Order: sequence, then C-alpha cells, then structure tokens
Amino acid sequence: MSVTSLLDLDLKVLLDRLESRAGLKLPRRVIEVYLDEKHDLLFIRFKEPRGVEVGEPLATNTIVTLFTDEESSEVTAIEIVGLSGLLKELRFES
Repeated sequence: MSVTSLLDLDLKVLLDRLESRAGLKLPRRVIEVYLDEKHDLLFIRFKEPRGVEVGEPLATNTIVTLFTDEESSEVTAIEIVGLSGLLKELRFES
C-alpha cells in the first residue's frame, strides 16, 4: 500500500497493530503527524518531552523507533522509516 496522503491512513488501526506486533502500549493522544512520502517516513508525536528525548528501535522488521522522555520514561513519539514495508508487515488494509 502506497500512502500519498495522511487521509489514506487509519492511524488508530496502525497504532493498534503496531502495539500488538511490538508488545507495547502507545498513547492515543496525537499532537503531530508528519508524512514524508518521498522517503516513505511517518512520524507521530504524542507529547513534547520535558527534557532529553531518547530513541529505541522496536522489534519489527521495518525500522520503527520509539522515543521516550529520558526523565519520565513516557512515550513521546514514534518514527517509521519504510512505512510501506511496515504496512505490509502488519497486513494493513485501510
């Protein structure tokens, strides 16, 4: 599935399936979403970090980085590089 617009993507379903695949719980309040179709990248911000934000790769075949606030350990964002690959991996259909 090629995503050319955020309107093509059901973020709730994507987050549900990513949670299931990676075995984690993601926030449901989204304050920013960025799609770079040229680089097949999706960035979702849940909240602004209070201090230093650290990234950690998730257990997926596609490059997905989970960002957390170093001080509070709260999830702040995720970045997906290779969105089309992740959509295939999660058997995503909108």
